Amino acid sequence: MPGFSMFPPGIKFLLASNVGLYLAQLLFGKVDVGGGPTLNFYIERYFYLWPLHSGNFLPWQLFTYMFLHEGLMHVGLNMFVLWMFGIEIESLWGTKKFLIYYFICGLGGALCHLLLSGFFGMGIGPMLGASGAIFGVLVAFGLTFPDRWIYFYFLIPIKAKWFVGGWIALEVYFLYSANDNVAHLAHLGGAVTGIIYLLVMSGGRILALRRNRAQTPQWGNAAPPPHDGGGFFGRKQQPREGARPRAVDAEYRDLDAGHAASSVNATNVKQARVITQEEIDRILDKIAATGYQNLTEDEREVLFEASRRMEEKR
Repeated sequence: MPGFSMFPPGIKFLLASNVGLYLAQLLFGKVDVGGGPTLNFYIERYFYLWPLHSGNFLPWQLFTYMFLHEGLMHVGLNMFVLWMFGIEIESLWGTKKFLIYYFICGLGGALCHLLLSGFFGMGIGPMLGASGAIFGVLVAFGLTFPDRWIYFYFLIPIKAKWFVGGWIALEVYFLYSANDNVAHLAHLGGAVTGIIYLLVMSGGRILALRRNRAQTPQWGNAAPPPHDGGGFFGRKQQPREGARPRAVDAEYRDLDAGHAASSVNATNVKQARVITQEEIDRILDKIAATGYQNLTEDEREVLFEASRRMEEKR
């Protein structure tokens, strides 16, 4: 992978904030505040997610709990999964949509834990950690790249749809059988919230990349594109032979060859570039086959430019 500066902005922000807050709490958490309780006491009291009936619940805890972790393994595993599965989702959706989705899944996990934990004999103590939002990211990856191979424990190959589905099934099993301090309800709540959100925002269909054909979810359009058998439940139909590739927000201008160098700067040339759906499909197919990290710099620029134009068009 490239350096940290090459990470998408949303992933960079989440990694830095989660790890930074953990390190700050580790270094300064035991410091007395004004000769009274320690900093950790105030963090736990005001920023962990407390049960509704505890008397300690505060509305902002629905969001602050996502940035706090207990132990190196806790924050390390969550951030590893976020990096592994989130970087390509943000690259396809854009930072704004990715962060909205991330926090909605985290909020869904928190509400599920608060409202249902009493039925399972849980909810006595506070909850913390980004796992609810992380499970939403896992669901998005499994539905967007269902046939991507994942090497479990770096050895066992398994397709993403079975990996994510199996992990969710384990959470259901642990919910009824495990005797631990893990908030399994928050995990399941984040996953279910992610599925519902993707169904709603894709107009009733979960859109996914396939090996032969790739397409990014067109969220928020007034009329969704016609069903072509693609997505998680089937294979997309191939375009008719001889059909012209569909252009994405194609913008171009005529340049006089004699004066192009002096009258058009690099920014205008970039804006004038024609980006076709065929070119985007090829890049997305490459991501599905080999991963985002194997794109060339030019391919990354095409992907981000197409995403920017689509955002402006909406």
